[in-house]
Amino acid sequence: MGWKLLIELTLEHDYYAPHMPPVTVQPEDRTEFGRAGLLLRQSGGQVFVLAEDDNYDLPDTVALDLETQNRDVVTVTQGGSWEYVPQIRLDAGSDQAVLDPEAPSDVAQAPGRPRLAQLVITLNHSRKRNLKVRFAAMSSHWAYHVIGPGNEDVVIEDPEGEVLFDPMGMVDLPDGTPARVIRSRAALPARARPGQRFSLSRPGPFGPRTLIPVLPAPQPLFAKVPGPDGAGALIQSDVYVSIF
Repeated sequence: MGWKLLIELTLEHDYYAPHMPPVTVQPEDRTEFGRAGLLLRQSGGQVFVLAEDDNYDLPDTVALDLETQNRDVVTVTQGGSWEYVPQIRLDAGSDQAVLDPEAPSDVAQAPGRPRLAQLVITLNHSRKRNLKVRFAAMSSHWAYHVIGPGNEDVVIEDPEGEVLFDPMGMVDLPDGTPARVIRSRAALPARARPGQRFSLSRPGPFGPRTLIPVLPAPQPLFAKVPGPDGAGALIQSDVYVSIF
């Protein structure tokens, strides 16, 4: 008895690239999957579904759950949900897909380990399907909260000259400490290993003086804040730095 390959699936996630997110792929109904004579194997971002050569009673579709090993996976995924499991359909002729944040789902998250998504794949009984699913990462405006004396005139610089920052004024932190907020003008895509290298400096008579040569990147935390002039809302990630 041999096995034939029905599905070769590649999973990609912009946040973790070039590595795979910590997810485990499992059949939605493992009992029925086994009864159908199917076998699933995963190696990193590669998933394989096989069937016995003499199996002529295959189902029309299979549903695969992407179970998270780390709760941050849902947080950093555009369209990730703690209430419902986003569904991605790969019908015949659809070989690539990206999670659509607007697509409705009627699959509720179960207690415990949340699922990043559920893939519903149409099988081709006579030929292998080569599929790719990509997940986009959340984007946010990076808001640096600068604490310490002399924070009134500090600026953030991008050595590449691509990202601009705007002063947003002063705020009081929960403990009453005043902080100067400087926020990126554009939303930046979240990455496990960000490529940006921003610096904090203060203008001086002989040119800017660098205070922090490489600023930290934000943690995978996102909050909605009022947009400029109160128009709409922005997704913001806060970073706290001190110049003491």
